[in-house]
Amino acid sequence: MICRTPLVGLLLLLILAPPGSAEIAGRAATLPHLRLDVRLDPDTRTLAVEARLSLRGRVAVFDLDRRFTVERILREGVAIPSGPAETQGGRSRWRIPIDAMSHPAEILIAYRGVLDPLREADSREVLQALPPMAGPRGSFLPSGTGWYPELSGLFTYTLRLDLPAAQRGLAPGRLMTESQPEGRYRAEFAFALPAEGIDLIAGPYRVLERLLPRPGGAPIRLRTYFHPEIADLASDYLASIDRYLALYGTWIGEYPFTEFSIASSPLPTGFGMPTLTVLGVDVLRLPFIRATSLGHEILHNWWGNGVYVDYATGNWAEGLTTFMADYTYTEQESPAAARDLRLAWLRDFAAVPAGQDPLLRRFTARTHGTSQVVGYHKSAFLFLMLRDRIGREAFDAGLRAFWQRHRFREAAWSDLRQAFERASGEDLQEFFAEWLDRRGAPHLSIEAVAAERTATGHRVRVTLVQAEPAYALRVPLVVTTAGGPVEQVVDLRGRRQEIALALPGAPRSLAMDPDFRLFRRLAPGEAPPILRQAILDPKTVTVVLGEDAGFREAASRLAQKVLDFTPRVGDASALQSPAPILLIGRPADVDAFLAQHGLPGRPETLGTRGTAQVWAADRKDGSTLLVVSARDRDALLALLRPLPHYGRQSYLIFEGATASERGVWPASPPEWKFPTQ
Repeated sequence: MICRTPLVGLLLLLILAPPGSAEIAGRAATLPHLRLDVRLDPDTRTLAVEARLSLRGRVAVFDLDRRFTVERILREGVAIPSGPAETQGGRSRWRIPIDAMSHPAEILIAYRGVLDPLREADSREVLQALPPMAGPRGSFLPSGTGWYPELSGLFTYTLRLDLPAAQRGLAPGRLMTESQPEGRYRAEFAFALPAEGIDLIAGPYRVLERLLPRPGGAPIRLRTYFHPEIADLASDYLASIDRYLALYGTWIGEYPFTEFSIASSPLPTGFGMPTLTVLGVDVLRLPFIRATSLGHEILHNWWGNGVYVDYATGNWAEGLTTFMADYTYTEQESPAAARDLRLAWLRDFAAVPAGQDPLLRRFTARTHGTSQVVGYHKSAFLFLMLRDRIGREAFDAGLRAFWQRHRFREAAWSDLRQAFERASGEDLQEFFAEWLDRRGAPHLSIEAVAAERTATGHRVRVTLVQAEPAYALRVPLVVTTAGGPVEQVVDLRGRRQEIALALPGAPRSLAMDPDFRLFRRLAPGEAPPILRQAILDPKTVTVVLGEDAGFREAASRLAQKVLDFTPRVGDASALQSPAPILLIGRPADVDAFLAQHGLPGRPETLGTRGTAQVWAADRKDGSTLLVVSARDRDALLALLRPLPHYGRQSYLIFEGATASERGVWPASPPEWKFPTQ
């Protein structure tokens, strides 16, 4: 709780904030402060809250979800007998006049209500707005759902939580106290830095703690809040947290908080909040999560939860986090793994129909596959190309300067650009504008190549062309010679440009961007068909074979789960248009349909293995054919949960819900071969 004496409040903020945060704490001391006393009963799903709001100004404005009954509102201890000023949708808004005072005014709001039951949800539903939910297996009260008095700007808070004895709970912030009096569990959390919202998580957790020493400051408290069935994983996860904090503390700047926790959830979640992340129980069981997703969520404590996103100008944090986490881990694994990931991202983008991708600057959050391809992958590619352009040293210096300048403030794409400009000494206005404010990607090709001998060796003349409107690009060209490969990065600024490359030996072949370091539209041979090409296209038509009602109902459910848009249902007549086709049927029906209509048949490499087979193929008109061949209704229903996660694949063989085999059809990158000299 912040005392009314401003100096005492500032001292408390300095105690709670990490080292070097005096200026930030000073700013936080002027913000509204919210103190919450929360009593949650997961069995009955009841929530009772007493909130005290301290702030200066002439009016206090806050929102609550309409599910809650406000029992009383006091201003400076005096009851205010008025209802909300307005209601809209599921929200009620209060406007409480306050008198100008030498100290902050205090408003008390007491309310209670019943939360939604915790329910099963797939990953796509989790990306949508979830209501506050509760149950014995877990409770999740996300910020932005009106479960606490929501303010329009930044604030600080303390939260005292009261739960049944078998439950444990947490919220972003520093754990101040923890006890178990009178058969209850109680804990208090304080967030003394500028906050955007409050998330509350609870469950039947087993808690494991480790203190991580920090030079010159108090140790960082590391915790896992795991369900009993995965409690044996806790120690390994704590060790991984230690490793990521060291990585990013060195790369960017000191970890900005006093603790970090991982909480498990019955939902298939992957949420990062200040000081904690929430991951699904089944997700945490996956052996690769500690090496991938965990680091991504920890990094969000710098990008998104340490420097806030100015969403009005676009979300830069997801792309930067993807680049510094997901992509960095593959770089550390091997150059080949990093190349494969870059190619996978470009294949994903190739699956997005032309004109269907939003501007990167307008990306705010992932809601479906196309938004992920743009907001995560295209954005991460921007940072890769930027690092290639200005060099690793300047790139890292720009990151550190950006962090120091904008900690616990909102930042925009323009702030990032300015940080990299100062670090590199380059004008990056055109670079950022091209990738943020244009849809699509460059279409590049080699129009002509000629080789000739010179007095000192050999020379190759290459004519590069790109579609209008032209990008300003730095295009890698690699010529293989008898003496080894020769790489040169050339500047392409117009639609057509001829480049002369001097070579020490006779050329054998030439390739353009063979390592996929440039965000571009892949050539046809570089982009074999993948499932996502049908999944992301709103023109995709679903054709279900057979008359069995149960099988057709299961096929309809599968189409709704897999496709990013409401399914368009058709029949064989849909083949007359170039729209992608999602074909679902039993093996015999599928094979007969493909043969009857002259479509590519079942790939020989798949044979007859598995309870279900899924593959993508190109039709003669260039559109995508996505086939789901399932043994029976049960085999089809088993695909409901796993199949939406495999959009990057060309084919899969399923045994029940398990993908026993998967892969991408071989690519044929374009390469110019020179005649033997």
